[in-house]
Amino acid sequence: MRNRMTTMSARFFRLHLPIALGLWLAAAAQYFWGAPYLERLPANYTAETTYAAKCRSRQSPTAPLEEYETITRRHDQTLNSVAGSAIIQGDIHWVTPAGVVMFEILSLYGVDRRTRENLPGYGNEERTGLYLFPPDTEKKEYRQWDPMYAGPRTVTFERTEQLDGMEVYVFNFVADGIDETSGYVALPDVPERYRAITYGKGKVSVEPHSGVVVRWEDEGISYFVEPKTGERVAEVFQWSDQFTPETQAEQLRLAHARLRHHLVLEVYLPAALIAAGVLWLAVAAVYDRRTRRRTSERLPADSAVMDRRYSSEVAS
Repeated sequence: MRNRMTTMSARFFRLHLPIALGLWLAAAAQYFWGAPYLERLPANYTAETTYAAKCRSRQSPTAPLEEYETITRRHDQTLNSVAGSAIIQGDIHWVTPAGVVMFEILSLYGVDRRTRENLPGYGNEERTGLYLFPPDTEKKEYRQWDPMYAGPRTVTFERTEQLDGMEVYVFNFVADGIDETSGYVALPDVPERYRAITYGKGKVSVEPHSGVVVRWEDEGISYFVEPKTGERVAEVFQWSDQFTPETQAEQLRLAHARLRHHLVLEVYLPAALIAAGVLWLAVAAVYDRRTRRRTSERLPADSAVMDRRYSSEVAS
């Protein structure tokens, strides 16, 4: 009888443990491989954000400064996407109310769809650092290079805070002496007589699980600079800007949607698979226990019948 019960226990583990282990391995695969794959930048990624800006600018060192308010637009459009990379056209335009282009960037960026980093050897120039904040943004310092500036800037984690019911990471960023001559070529003296150097700073708030920027504000100043000496000749452009209310609302909506998607892929689905494995073993164990109990109850009766048969055979 004991041997029979041991055999049943071994059969239980042989039949049911592999199924539970399979569910637990599926949970691990979903967390470490499935979720990152499904959270890649879409192959047809496109985005547009608008900024309410207060500006002061001039077209030449001797021209008077003009103050005005304007709406600036940044547009990202994927032109081609293969395997793990995407070629994105990123552009931003700063235009006066009179229609004069003060600053303009129209560039191609090669972007890793998983990490959101600029890829060396892609785009129209060699770039490093982030193009976009990635899923699972960390509390650390980043280097970022996107259409907001014509060169890289340093982004440093400052604190966490609550915004619209979500925890967000607040980063400070600094653009220290970036050569933005390429963004000011619409001006008559650039780059023939002067180059343009920019100093900017600001804050950006990021929903960390999705990497969506939910708040943006920055300010800065650009100067006409003598190419040979590096001497500042005059201020060319000074600004401060932030998301428009429409963009702010849309970015918050997008962050909430991406956060739910992230939680399903990285938390709820793996947890459900783990729980399914535990539940499978628990239900199987209950069923096995009941089966063994019924078996043990039948065994004495079966033994008695066998004893009577043996006695009869001996007597005969």
